[in-house]
Amino acid sequence: MKHSIKIFVIMACVASLSLCFANPLSRAGNDQNRSMQRIDNPGPTPYTPSLRQGGVLFVEDLNGTFGPPIQPDPVWDGLLTSILGADNYGWFTTTSHIEDGPSLDTMMNYELVIWNMYDYWWSDTAGLTPNDQNNLATYMDNGGKVWLIGQDALWSGVPMGWMTVYFHLASANQDYYWECPQVNVQGLAEIAGFACLDVPDYTSNPFFQDELIPDASAHGVLEDTDSSKVVGIFYPGAGDWITAFWALDLRTCTPPDQQESMVYGMLDAFGVLGIYEKPGQDPARVLQLNIAPDPVVRSALISYITPIAGDVKMQVYNRVGQSVITLVDEYKHAGSYTVTWNGRDTRGIDVPNGVYFVRLTCGSLACSKNIVVVK
Repeated sequence: MKHSIKIFVIMACVASLSLCFANPLSRAGNDQNRSMQRIDNPGPTPYTPSLRQGGVLFVEDLNGTFGPPIQPDPVWDGLLTSILGADNYGWFTTTSHIEDGPSLDTMMNYELVIWNMYDYWWSDTAGLTPNDQNNLATYMDNGGKVWLIGQDALWSGVPMGWMTVYFHLASANQDYYWECPQVNVQGLAEIAGFACLDVPDYTSNPFFQDELIPDASAHGVLEDTDSSKVVGIFYPGAGDWITAFWALDLRTCTPPDQQESMVYGMLDAFGVLGIYEKPGQDPARVLQLNIAPDPVVRSALISYITPIAGDVKMQVYNRVGQSVITLVDEYKHAGSYTVTWNGRDTRGIDVPNGVYFVRLTCGSLACSKNIVVVK
């Protein structure tokens, strides 16, 4: 049905506009112009290795004409430099829809791969090549962590079955908003407290958001506040890989400081080594959080250490990022503290069995841990 609607809209646009004014790159343009944009001889792929292993590899999967107007992507390059330090991460750029991304050997040098597909949507060739899918699968099977970003990854033909296995995406409502001029988003669970306004800056199209429905082992971390639909999910792992899939790339956040807060929070959620190497940040200024027993049968004792004095807040979230209860919300001096959670929500009702998330903040510091309730 979706394909029929899109084809109808495309044909209507072509009928109403002369060909000389058509944008061959536009998703709302003529599908027959797709072949004109293919780059079959992209030349050598630029690759910048990290100065240390165990870091982050950013894959700028442009697939030809899609993505930010400037390459390499100045937004992500600046964010990673600010958080991890210059040259403390790898960078890989593709230039064609048929070009493979980094090899398995390359990815195995890194703890986390951030793979950004941007706005690629041509459904005749999947945004991830078969080799990319196989390499990423093997990388994750060996414990690799992947943050996949692509507003049209599913529309481009990335297999839903593959997404279900490795990103725990149960289903999706594709293109719930067509040609969205802007979107207000907020963070959930691991990045709760983050919020911004984002506007599209892709070469070809505005936003075409997908609503993402995670399975029972994953949860939402990014929500479109105008529609209350989840547009980013996170799978925290269960003895295997850790992954996230986002159907939006927040490249134009307002206010801009929220952008770095979002990326920092996600890197922290992935447990990236070296995240505290950000210049000027004292590695000792780290919150510590411990939960016992886990799973929780009757109650859990949650112990935590705040390295600085400040307003401390501890909240429990369910798997879709909704706040269940606030356990701590007060000013505290630096030191060690404990609090007990009896597995009930703010109304005093036992929460359903499942995975929950305890998030602790103190000033600008934040951390979170999973907690399983079995009663």
